[in-house]
Amino acid sequence: MFRFLLLFTIIIIGTQASSQAFKLDPIRMDSNIYESPIKVIQSIQVVGNQVTKGQIIKRELLFDIGDTIKTSDFANVLEQSKKNILNTSLFNFAKIEWALLDPSHVFIIVTVTERWYTFPVPIFEIDDNNFNTWWQSKDFSRINYGFNLVRNNFRGRKEKLDILAQFGFTERIRVKYTIPYVNKNQRGGLGLEFSYNRKDEISFTSKSNERQQYKSFGTDAIKNFSYGINYTFRNEIFNTHAIGIEYDQYRILDTVRILNPNFLGYNRTRTNFFSLYYTFVNDKRDSKNYPLSGRLFYFNIKKSGLGISKKGLDLTNIDTRIKKYWDLGKRMYLAGSLRGEYALNNNQPYLLQNGLGYSSSYGIRAYELYVIDGQNIGLAKAQIKYQLVKPREVDLQFIRYEKISKFHYAFYLGVFSDFAYVEDNTGFYNNRLANDFLYSSGIGLDFVSYYDVVIRTEFSINKFGETGIFFHFVAPI
Repeated sequence: MFRFLLLFTIIIIGTQASSQAFKLDPIRMDSNIYESPIKVIQSIQVVGNQVTKGQIIKRELLFDIGDTIKTSDFANVLEQSKKNILNTSLFNFAKIEWALLDPSHVFIIVTVTERWYTFPVPIFEIDDNNFNTWWQSKDFSRINYGFNLVRNNFRGRKEKLDILAQFGFTERIRVKYTIPYVNKNQRGGLGLEFSYNRKDEISFTSKSNERQQYKSFGTDAIKNFSYGINYTFRNEIFNTHAIGIEYDQYRILDTVRILNPNFLGYNRTRTNFFSLYYTFVNDKRDSKNYPLSGRLFYFNIKKSGLGISKKGLDLTNIDTRIKKYWDLGKRMYLAGSLRGEYALNNNQPYLLQNGLGYSSSYGIRAYELYVIDGQNIGLAKAQIKYQLVKPREVDLQFIRYEKISKFHYAFYLGVFSDFAYVEDNTGFYNNRLANDFLYSSGIGLDFVSYYDVVIRTEFSINKFGETGIFFHFVAPI
């Protein structure tokens, strides 16, 4: 939070700023390029990549050396290739230029400005559903602290090494290593993860759409070991498939079992199980951080437990998301999304149950102070916004390091409406928001900057007439 406020203050104080679009300037065409109906890529040169391997950047291009592109499609192909490069989250800026060798053959130059890739970041964060629920109680015991070492673009191959040691409200040790490409054709990738988590205070159920907390003293209320491996396959530039397997071990105190016999299922204090999952993503958004045009389709099916024994875990969940973004012109933008989660089994342990309101990225606006437990969820969002402050590029001249000194920012003013329905077959007598049609609307101001920073301030009203000002740190849709 402090970093966001510091960055915001620097921008407001302001240094020299010039108007510059977030999305790269459209490819400029001249009459000479139309002398031939086709363009043959003669060569590709990459400039500015001090760390990143050239093949990682070229993987995002929609063309290769020797490819033939229709002249009528040439500008769009280059524009989309630039967006693909930026969506790797490896670069602050990117530019693609071209030169004609003759009417049919073209020389391509890709220029990038790399980000800072190593982040030895101290951890100081709130462990709550979202900032707004914490602000009500201002309970400083719900603070996590520690150290997170993240090395993005490890070995210059877009690999990511993440080592975390966290203490406080949730103690966590995690090691995560992602290798996007393990073969020469750059289609297959591998991910490995291990984590250990423990808490002395947990939410064991919900009542009146509020979490019911239990705190132990001198021992762990819950403890978890988790191991995972996955294989990704990116056969096309916009399509990614992933298949993975996970193994989890959970242990809870007997008091938690008494408070909620279904917390781990079947009145247990211990459980362990394997999970298998498959994910497909088709992502054609102009920006993964803060999209303004394009679309996203996401599908995930996950089976937790093998279902061999009668009391063994046997749970299958399906998660589908569709998002669409339109550039309406004249600095106006429209966005909409649909998300549905469906459980094929009714024997969900409370620990693995679906719900809204447990994270700032998955909830219905104006209901930030509530949680809505359930098995099946439908969520729809719509928003129209105006680019209040055009994207600008700021050069902090007193900082000599380009990866930090040069950045961009913009402000967007929008109005929105959200709709949701959560089906709960177990505890809806205690939670009035389940099994009911929910809706809300409001107005919001979004601040967007480099290194994927988003700060949203929203005023919203729900179906009960309750209003509030809420803060979030992810894109609204």
